[in-house]
Amino acid sequence: MILDHDILNHLQKIITRLAAAAGIEIAVFDNNCQLILYTPSYLHHKGRTVHTPSLEEVMQEGKMIVNEPGRMPSCQGCRFKDKCPATIEILSCIKVNRYTFGVVALTSFTQEGHTMMSGNPAVYWSLAQEIAGLVSAVVLTVQGGSKTRFHYLDEMLLSAMHLTPDPVIAIDHNGQITHYNRAALTHFSFCNLSAASLKQILPPAILSGILSGEALENRSVNTPHFHGRLTATPVRLEGTFAGAILTIRQTVSHHPSDKPADFSKSPGSSALNEIVGNSPSIIQLKKDLLQFAPTPSPILITGETGTGKELVARAIHANSPRHNGPFVAVNCASVPETLFESELFGYMEGAFTGAKRGGKAGRFQTAQGGTLFLDEIGEMPLALQAKLLRVLQHYVIEPVGSTQPIPIDVRIIAATNQSLEDLVETKAFRADLYYRINVIPLHLPPLRERLADLPQLCQHLLARYAQRVNKPTPPFSQEMLDLMGQHDWPGNIRELENAVEYAVNITSSSPLTISCLPPRLRQILTARSAAPPMKKKLQHYEQQAITALLDAYGWDRAGKEKAAKELGISLRTLYRKCSH
Repeated sequence: MILDHDILNHLQKIITRLAAAAGIEIAVFDNNCQLILYTPSYLHHKGRTVHTPSLEEVMQEGKMIVNEPGRMPSCQGCRFKDKCPATIEILSCIKVNRYTFGVVALTSFTQEGHTMMSGNPAVYWSLAQEIAGLVSAVVLTVQGGSKTRFHYLDEMLLSAMHLTPDPVIAIDHNGQITHYNRAALTHFSFCNLSAASLKQILPPAILSGILSGEALENRSVNTPHFHGRLTATPVRLEGTFAGAILTIRQTVSHHPSDKPADFSKSPGSSALNEIVGNSPSIIQLKKDLLQFAPTPSPILITGETGTGKELVARAIHANSPRHNGPFVAVNCASVPETLFESELFGYMEGAFTGAKRGGKAGRFQTAQGGTLFLDEIGEMPLALQAKLLRVLQHYVIEPVGSTQPIPIDVRIIAATNQSLEDLVETKAFRADLYYRINVIPLHLPPLRERLADLPQLCQHLLARYAQRVNKPTPPFSQEMLDLMGQHDWPGNIRELENAVEYAVNITSSSPLTISCLPPRLRQILTARSAAPPMKKKLQHYEQQAITALLDAYGWDRAGKEKAAKELGISLRTLYRKCSH
């Protein structure tokens, strides 16, 4: 069926706004695989010439599929084979009653878009179905002899805007606000967004640029009513500016005069309080944790052994909408390779010799409605990595011995003390799985980088273990704390826990002194405190040289790498010397 110009123009306006709000590209094809609706970026990257096999598969089978462009069998013969500009596509069939009208495609041409869509497949499947339903409704209305007013356009546009936790607003060509999401309502609580204009929010210079059709990318804006980075995507119809979608990413201030963060009102405050410390890195970690906990996207926690990765994963779960659901932890390094698949996905009765009668649910099913924590994911066998990737693409599992897919509703948090980038380079870890689980990265600093937290950590652990062994809680002597602050703690908090638990068990007096520490640690600290005067002088000069280099290059990781290179030592050695 051919739609007239007015109808196509109205549909074009709808999909352009939806695409801008959702941060993706949209295209619609008729049943002859002709491109009839599209966002400008889609046309720019792929043109009007269409490779049809995927579209034909969707229409013939009347289904929805997710494409990894350039890697699918249907990509054979395409002019973009092995160099496809698209990173991901979700294709949905458009049906009008029983008649196949065409296909809607949600696409991204960036790795960020790939991560966003693959991390929330159910949300984007739903959006694709909504758009297919909209086109179907338009066709039915035209067949009935009247033109629709698209009464549910507002609901669709808002659904797309709610895909992001950032404030998003839509404006018309005059700057009047037409749509906004919940985050925007909170961010701009000083005004009534339902009756507001950008004139109440943005400086005149920036406003005039947006209303003239200028695109902004991460522009920093700081006014009494606006703090953050602004991205503005203009919406054009037939070359004329029709409005824009604005996304605001709020900035976090690190000014010394900022008030200390108050985490006591967070829904999972007890779990959050288990992450002990007030150093800048820990405060920022808690802020990031609370920001990302409500989202369904996968999280990858990195950090050395003993830094508390499972503790952070539990805090994320406790502060998420899934906090009433189960938290299921799997240590990938401790599961035998032969049992890995049945452990994760479960098995059916009779699936293999020794299978339990009635079968067994896997960890994914046990975590239904909650969070699955995959610790040491770098140890996962390659064959299982491919199956996990499929689960994260489609959110369905198949137990061993079954051909019936089971839908799952699980949030994935993974953790590793290895460099997955290095494992990807050596082909020990799949690159596509790495990008799928690394949607939101969180890094835990080693204890030697936050020694300011040591006294608070010691007191926290002391109270815990004293209660466990039913002893009074003795204080630490200042001498003991000073000496412990000179250690580089290669085992991180786990090593500190070991030392404090030992001290609680061995002490019979108060306060705790160095004699209460484990023998090996006591020997290291005693030798360090007994260093001869000349050695102490050399250490002092060494510290001065290190400080001067870090002042010049910066105290962040990049600056420390440059300083270590100039000093001719490893980065680990530099961290150890910084902690002395």
